[in-house]
Amino acid sequence: MQKNIKSFDGVRINYDIFRIKNKKRFLVFIHGLGGDLSCWKKERAFFHKKGIPTIAIDIRGHGKSDKPEFSKGYKLENFAKDIYPIIKKEKIPEFVLIGHCFGGMVTILFHKLHPKLAKSYVLISTTAKPQSILKSFFNENKIFVKWLTNELEIENSKQKIKYRDYSPFIGKGDWNVFRIYSDIIHTSLRAWILTLKKLAGFDGGEIIKTIKQKVLILEGEDDSVFDVKKAKQIHKLIKNSKLVIIPHANHILTLNNPKSIEKEILEFNEKL
Repeated sequence: MQKNIKSFDGVRINYDIFRIKNKKRFLVFIHGLGGDLSCWKKERAFFHKKGIPTIAIDIRGHGKSDKPEFSKGYKLENFAKDIYPIIKKEKIPEFVLIGHCFGGMVTILFHKLHPKLAKSYVLISTTAKPQSILKSFFNENKIFVKWLTNELEIENSKQKIKYRDYSPFIGKGDWNVFRIYSDIIHTSLRAWILTLKKLAGFDGGEIIKTIKQKVLILEGEDDSVFDVKKAKQIHKLIKNSKLVIIPHANHILTLNNPKSIEKEILEFNEKL
């Protein structure tokens, strides 16, 4: 069921919730940059058949959620702050927070804000700190980026948005031009750039050291965005973590390797 809620700063966040009678532990899914909640379609259908309720969220600036008018609306912690109002409104007693790519960073920031709230975490194809070259690019082009984002039209956050068909991008590589173009078009260039800019400044190294919950880390062997080395660094910093490297898989695990994600999360969830 699609719903929305007004977050702490007035930005409306869209989400989809699927309840199962007498089941209290939810899997909460957070997508990555340029995505939307529909990217978890296969995984969620699988867990529903297994009797596990889920929530999938459109992060701010993405999908059917509002696009903040001002750039400060894209502050990194704001993405994490949007999750709690949904948990509170839906009275979720127990949940596992699952994030892919940028969604993994949001998951880490959520732990900083609410260190005891989640039962556990699943981090998929993510990093504790993006490549420095990305941060350098935005630092060296501050004036241009500010001008560009100011010039770009602020989209009507209440416009009717249809979720895209991800099927043409299944099996494609990390840097597939058509998928990236689709990400930008469906998110809007302004929201995509502002989110990427904030992503570039993320540093969660100290945060993940404080995680005491069990953590499942899923990484593609051939991930060229955040490679296996970064996944191993996270694994090393989180004492109670398990690292699973999926053979012959790239960064887009949600589309290309849903069965691997389903299998690992199901086993992880059953052991909690």
